[in-house]
Amino acid sequence: MELYKKITEKIRNGSISMHVPGHKNNTIGRLSDFDWRYDMTEIEGLDDLHEPNGVLDRLNAEIATKYEDYKAQVMVNGTTNGIISALYALSQTHERFIVIKGAHKSIYHGLDLTNSPYQEIALEEVYSYDIKPRDVVLITYPTYIGECFDIENVIHHIHSLQGLVLTDEAHGAHLDIAEGFPSSSMKFHSDITIQSYHKMLPALTMASVIFVRDEKLYENIMKYINYFETSSPSYLVMLSIEQAHVFYRNYSADEFFQKRALLIETMKKAGLQVSQQDDPAKLLLGHKELTPFMLHDVFTDLHIYPEMVTDEGVLFCLPLFHIGDKYPFSPLIERIGIMDFRARKPEPVQVQVDILEGERCVKSIVPYPPGIPLVHENELITRAHLKSIKHYLRNRVRIEGIKYNIEYYSNEGNQ
Repeated sequence: MELYKKITEKIRNGSISMHVPGHKNNTIGRLSDFDWRYDMTEIEGLDDLHEPNGVLDRLNAEIATKYEDYKAQVMVNGTTNGIISALYALSQTHERFIVIKGAHKSIYHGLDLTNSPYQEIALEEVYSYDIKPRDVVLITYPTYIGECFDIENVIHHIHSLQGLVLTDEAHGAHLDIAEGFPSSSMKFHSDITIQSYHKMLPALTMASVIFVRDEKLYENIMKYINYFETSSPSYLVMLSIEQAHVFYRNYSADEFFQKRALLIETMKKAGLQVSQQDDPAKLLLGHKELTPFMLHDVFTDLHIYPEMVTDEGVLFCLPLFHIGDKYPFSPLIERIGIMDFRARKPEPVQVQVDILEGERCVKSIVPYPPGIPLVHENELITRAHLKSIKHYLRNRVRIEGIKYNIEYYSNEGNQ
């Protein structure tokens, strides 16, 4: 049982989570209240997720009260399921899709599966781009690293041109949870919004919810959710969504902001550079003498595991601290106090990628996390792409698709 050994080893070593899921190794929220016996199925009284008319219908209705004038559906296949299902439904009635750059790979997968043509534009181009009636604009908000923007005016502008807005709000299930947190796109009437409850709220991985304003569109999307979602949904995951919703409703942020302030102060005293993001639950960290990738290794040497590392910095996803939580805050503060910032050289990674220059990408090349494609399938692989790929590989960043492309063109040369 190798996987079991790997995971239990992390726990034995006192692993401290600064990554998703939001329950932070079961130290935030009350997932400990669950019992493995709760892993049931659609027996009498427990309803049917694919056509709910009982307890799950009431759960959907309760979650829909999070924002006015929405219908909600809990999902156990993650936000990817909601995105792809929504794109399938929209592809039946809409012809043009506009993707704001920085989108997750699931957006492109859905567009590919539905053979939907799309145009990719930068956020700042929204106001000058020729958006036509019935265009669908796909927005990621907030970004992976917690950046927000004027989502209210963006949505208002698109709606004024009779366009439709789909918001990938995977990292925003906690928005509006308390004063000091940004507002969700649903405050400003995004037509479809999908949230990953597991990322920042204390829910089990794959717990997500899709919110839709128009009832007919909701029913059309439900058709495809029923196609793609497992017919044996996990009641543990659904229970965790219900519990996360209660957590959201009752949350007080006083403990969060107190501990956050102490953490930031401690890291600055230790010599870390701390960039506070628009989302207060995200911090981007650096050090003047280390690359972000070297700094990441300093953290993991002390069994502190960040969410992600890029050239921008090391990303911390903070816990939603609360009174009575079990998060190891004191050990975290102690470990930061003994961090060793002496530079170390990463072990060289021997991967020959020059063979790919000028070739067509046969499988999308995606640094993960964050899951934003660097090179799309069928796109020409340029020298600039290879420079980025080499940089990531030298710093041991996982890149999906690179091995497949190398093997494809290596074998092609041997034929």
